Amino acid sequence: MRGYIPPRTSEEQVFVKKTTRILELCDGLGKVQFSLFMDLRQQELFMAQANKYPDVNVQLICGYDGDGERKLAVCCPAYLGAENVTCPMVVLRAKLTDDGLSHKDFLGAAMSLKIDREYMGDIIISDGCVYMICHKNVADIIREELFSVKRSSVSFEIWDNPLSFEKQYSEERTTTVASLRTDSVVAAVLNKSRTEAVKLIRQGNVKVNQMDVENVDFEIFDNDIISIRYNGKFKIFCDGGKSRKDRIFIKIAKY
Repeated sequence: MRGYIPPRTSEEQVFVKKTTRILELCDGLGKVQFSLFMDLRQQELFMAQANKYPDVNVQLICGYDGDGERKLAVCCPAYLGAENVTCPMVVLRAKLTDDGLSHKDFLGAAMSLKIDREYMGDIIISDGCVYMICHKNVADIIREELFSVKRSSVSFEIWDNPLSFEKQYSEERTTTVASLRTDSVVAAVLNKSRTEAVKLIRQGNVKVNQMDVENVDFEIFDNDIISIRYNGKFKIFCDGGKSRKDRIFIKIAKY
């Protein structure tokens, strides 16, 4: 497993200060506290700070049963379980009138309402509907002001039923790499040379779990998510299997 990577930017340092304040309030006052929605990197930073507070139980919640990406933290005193807490999260659902609409289209529409990204969880398109998980503070704004997405009409309602989604990928393939260094894996993901992969990494075009990576030898682990600017987002699965030529098998799943 990859070890903890401390905050590396001023934005991450500010985030850790906010995280510490949330945990201190829960620990000191004995009251439930919540974070806003966090990406994968922020979740790692949050849980690293939470480990310093043994009397605080922290649970990361995405709002549905499945492999969610964006989650908020529920921080409870040790004597109180998260299952007894009302989470400030709302699931909105709208039926689709245009099958061509994407996650990006709905996120852009929400952002156009001046909603900060940290108030938005995952957006899932499934079975002719779109589900938007959001903070309760912005749910009414979306319901009352978001009526169209790329000229397609939408009408959101609160969805109280249980949700369960399996992650859907547009493409899956298995290949081999010489090592699990970022340059080697990025080259395999894009079917490019390692030289081209190194250039992309050093130009700041690659993120691993929402963290900027500029070191070509940064190691990739099982279930890491690699985002490559202008090329998409990919999940890497590697169970340690090797070929006869001692190359490492990986599965690449494109979002």
